[in-house]
Amino acid sequence: MWCRPYCLLLLLCFSLPTLADTLWLDNGDRLTGKIELLEGSKLVIVTDFAGRVTVDVKRIRTLESDRTLLVKTQGQAERAMGLMASDTPGTVLLVNGLPEPQELPISAIRQMLEPQPVIEDWVWEGKANVALDIKDAETDQRDLDISIDTQARHGDWRHGLAYEFERDFRNDVKSRHVWDAEYDLSWFFADQWFWQTSASYQRDLIGDIERRIQFGMGPGYEWWNSALGRFETSARLDYLQLDERTGETWHTNALALEWDYRRFLFGKRFQLFHKAETLIPDDDAIRYAVDAELGLRYLLNSWMALSLSTDWDYLKTTDDTGTNYKRYRLGLGVNW
Repeated sequence: MWCRPYCLLLLLCFSLPTLADTLWLDNGDRLTGKIELLEGSKLVIVTDFAGRVTVDVKRIRTLESDRTLLVKTQGQAERAMGLMASDTPGTVLLVNGLPEPQELPISAIRQMLEPQPVIEDWVWEGKANVALDIKDAETDQRDLDISIDTQARHGDWRHGLAYEFERDFRNDVKSRHVWDAEYDLSWFFADQWFWQTSASYQRDLIGDIERRIQFGMGPGYEWWNSALGRFETSARLDYLQLDERTGETWHTNALALEWDYRRFLFGKRFQLFHKAETLIPDDDAIRYAVDAELGLRYLLNSWMALSLSTDWDYLKTTDDTGTNYKRYRLGLGVNW
């Protein structure tokens, strides 16, 4: 019987919730959760009861966090081992290894986010999107575009899988019917350098090119990857095979230059994205080909987004018989 109080005390200790980040607002309210990002005049915190919440920095009286955060002020960036609440409104105590915490005005913080951790477990993210072309009043259009883009990373390895299906009608005549799939395997042999192997397959049920097969590998560099987004570039040596509907097959080697840019804006309310691939084939008849996408995504909540984007397919040939095709799309998608 004598050990019962100690057992209850031990059970209570293990049942206590883990410490969370806390904001105190100027109206007396308090928010608890996980601080995801502070940039400009907005702070984004993920809460259990309301999901992702954006707070005006001017309304924050003070805040605290027991996690390591990267804090950037004018001309300076340092890792804070923690943030402590301050008695002075509009300030926070920065714990950075000095004997005493340093008081810092919250308005002086230009950017604050969690440093990118070393990934040891599986991290899975992606998005699925359904889009329609923006209508042309002179033609009757019925267009459908379904795309899925997902990535999974484990330690030094990252897997990327993308699938897209397109079917367009113009005045009840099918004008486009294409599906394609792509798989990328990246090995990070350094903090930001990686070696990428890429394979893609495209099937066109209407166009002159019935089948397209592309395979290549080469180095890449991840310039940054954080709560704000990411930007990376890569260069590959590719093998390209095109099967024409006439039965002929055309194949060549090519230099592929690829970049992927994603950036959150206005407290993670908007996301700017730009992805492009430039192919320079070893063929005298073709100078280069560009496949690019540029768009803006509006996050309706933590898992749904509305997007407006444009696609550009450009083929430059020596005899000026290339293509220059653009399309504008409005889509609705989910993120995870």
